[in-house]
Amino acid sequence: MVQGFFISSLSQAGGAGVRSFEYLIPKNLEEAIAMRVEHGERSRYIAGGTELVVLMKRGKVKVDYIIELSRLEGLRSLRRVGDGVSIGPLTTHTEIERSPLFRGPLAALAEASASIREPQVKNLGTIGGNIAIAVPSADTAPPLLVFDAVLTLRGKNGVRKVPISEFFVSPYRTVLGLDELLEEIRVPDPGPAFGSAFYKLGRHHNLGLTVVSVAASLKLEGGVIAQARVAMGSAAPTPRRVVDAEAMLVGSKPDVSIFREAGRLVAQSAEPRVGSIRGSPEYKREVLPVLTERALSLAAARAQTSAVG
Repeated sequence: MVQGFFISSLSQAGGAGVRSFEYLIPKNLEEAIAMRVEHGERSRYIAGGTELVVLMKRGKVKVDYIIELSRLEGLRSLRRVGDGVSIGPLTTHTEIERSPLFRGPLAALAEASASIREPQVKNLGTIGGNIAIAVPSADTAPPLLVFDAVLTLRGKNGVRKVPISEFFVSPYRTVLGLDELLEEIRVPDPGPAFGSAFYKLGRHHNLGLTVVSVAASLKLEGGVIAQARVAMGSAAPTPRRVVDAEAMLVGSKPDVSIFREAGRLVAQSAEPRVGSIRGSPEYKREVLPVLTERALSLAAARAQTSAVG
């Protein structure tokens, strides 16, 4: 156990202040879970810290115990498995951006990781932290949604599998229990004739702070869309798929007109927050159709390439 302190921008009294905490370093997963169970809501897991530290600075998260996960090698992996790709939650955005596993059909995840701020943040930030904190603008969430990723959650009583489409509950809240942590992200093998893409509008040359984002994936059979997934970020209380757009795409040939219609449905289903520094609801709804059309067009091109290759 290590004593630490954090300088917060605002103290509970309204001025600059220092908040102290205990820094806990578990030896294994079981010990990490036990520490979380013992300290409950007064504790948080930390790995790269690029999300949590920001929330602590803003006074949105106040903790007495921080549980360090970065030394747990069992959470640090990125490999192909029999039924897809296994991603450990401590995998950094840089590792995903550079991995050959996320080129070609699964490129949307590499594109999302590449869009996350400056190299220093990508080198520290982890995919597990990006989705587990459940920020509505989490860039890696839309690609994982269009991949139908499955999350393994480990708790004191064992493990359970949760589709990522059921993981996000509300801003900063997931289905993770107090006794659970994210152990693995599994991306199923999409098979042939599959393509994906990710587009976002960012505050700094489409990098960094996300105004709005869209990920798409398509699977083709006989030149027709057999499966479609479309997900948006920073456009609703949680990252989410747009099932109406997906249903409309299935059975159609890949075409710009059908992609534009899908974009209209995505914008229609958006629920942007009023007063967000990331852009007005009107602006986000104006941008979403363009991003959707681009993401679907690129996903279709990649699916066609995959079918040939």
